[in-house]
Order: sequence, then C-alpha cells, then structure tokens
Amino acid sequence: MKRKGQIQISFGMIFSIIIVIATVAIGFYVINYFLNLSSCTKTSLFWNSLTDEVDKAWNSDITQTIFKGNVPSGVEYVCFGNFSLTPENNIATRKIFSELKDYGENGKNSFIYPPKKACELAFYDLKHTHSDNFFCVPVKSGVADIKLSKTSTATLVTLSKP
Repeated sequence: MKRKGQIQISFGMIFSIIIVIATVAIGFYVINYFLNLSSCTKTSLFWNSLTDEVDKAWNSDITQTIFKGNVPSGVEYVCFGNFSLTPENNIATRKIFSELKDYGENGKNSFIYPPKKACELAFYDLKHTHSDNFFCVPVKSGVADIKLSKTSTATLVTLSKP
C-alpha cells in the first residue's frame, strides 16, 4: 500500500503569506526611496553651501579659504571647469573628463563623479568662478576640500585643489 503525503493549506494561510511578502517588498521599496532622497538632499546642500562660500569670496576684496563640503556616499570626485578647458595631466582626471563630456552638459562648470550617486544634481553651474583647467578634487571620508581664492584685482573666484 502506497501512502502519498498531502499538504493542506487553507486559503486564509496562503493569503496571509502573500500579504507578508507584499509588506516586506513595500518596506524595502520605501527604505530605498528614502535613502535615495537623502542622497539628493545631501547633494543639494553641498551645492548650496559651495555657492554661498563662492558668493562670500566674490563679494570680498581678497580671500583665500578652503571649503569643506559633505557629499553623498559613493561620490569619488568633485570636478570643476568646462569642457573647452584642458583636463589636468593625470589619468583619472582625463578618464572622468571624457565620461562627463559624454553626458552632454555643456552649460555646466561643476560636476560630481560618478553622476549616478548624485541624483539629477550631478551637473551644476557655479557662478562667479574661474579655473585654469578642468580638475577634480578627490572625496575623502565623504568630504570634498576645495580652495577658493580671489585677489583684489580679480573679478572671479579661482577654484583649485587645496
């Protein structure tokens, strides 16, 4: 005589399992959404803080200061200059320059690399600034250090590596 195993699960039990799975999936989606929102907010705060510091330097006669700005996790570099400038002479900057140039954001002069880590705010037009070449500042522990300087005869703030 053969015996066959039979699993009997009521409709209520199956429905409960489906509800638990749906709840967990929605929970993961909501957590991911808020983490991405945090990244966008942090990028926006970085650009606003940098703009404020540049405006202060631009309005002063002489300045030389180091701006320390927090960027979202995963950001490796903050770059400055437009695509008509020559990138500084190192392999990493040349690679970043060519990748950012492919995005076609020609009207911007400030960039976060990699762009995917900064939401839609990876490309920014920073007013009242000047740089001699396209350069990138490495991000260390979530902080980018940027040197802002202006002489009494200059009309724009010069950005450079510290």
